[in-house]
Amino acid sequence: MSDTLSQEAYEALSQRERALRGLAFHGDLDDKLTEDRVKARELCYAYNHHPWQPYFPGYTFADQFGPESRQQHLADLFRLPLERVKQLAIEPPLALDYGYNITFKGEFYANTGCVFLDGAAITFGDRVVLAPVHIYCGTHSVDVEERRACYDRAYPVTIGDDVWVGGGAKILGGTVIGDGCTVAAGAVVKGTFPPNSVIAGVPARVIRTLDAPA
Repeated sequence: MSDTLSQEAYEALSQRERALRGLAFHGDLDDKLTEDRVKARELCYAYNHHPWQPYFPGYTFADQFGPESRQQHLADLFRLPLERVKQLAIEPPLALDYGYNITFKGEFYANTGCVFLDGAAITFGDRVVLAPVHIYCGTHSVDVEERRACYDRAYPVTIGDDVWVGGGAKILGGTVIGDGCTVAAGAVVKGTFPPNSVIAGVPARVIRTLDAPA
């Protein structure tokens, strides 16, 4: 279970630390991780069911994601200041595991029904736009004995600046998507993809390379 670590070093790590290192961990048998997941579900529910900002003349795109009492649920979920959360435009419903393993480097938009299973780190660059998309950091071993022992695994996902991901795409743990990429609808994405690529297919591959923006 400890992979390259000594057993002593592995045992000294918390379950969350093991998860963030891609090591086998007990997500469902650890009290702290269970508490954190339950809290995240409560905050997602509160955000998803909070009344929208009522319409008024001059209603803006940003107003669609208010009022502040609604945005505060995201601030608590992602452990960010309220003013920072105002750069995030997330359509409900949203589902995720923890929230605190997700980093936003700038403006961000996610359409309805996104799922972020953030057992490991998810990093979004600036100006990322998602259709209804699923990101799965979490997985299980092909080792049956490890699964029987209720161990989980999780691997990080990094998405660069100016990335657009089409509807129904699934991004798996261990994926790095470079700046300026476009991911086609329905793609199943795993691996490392260079900047300015058009990525499509099952499994996903680069089908076109674009010129870098000016």
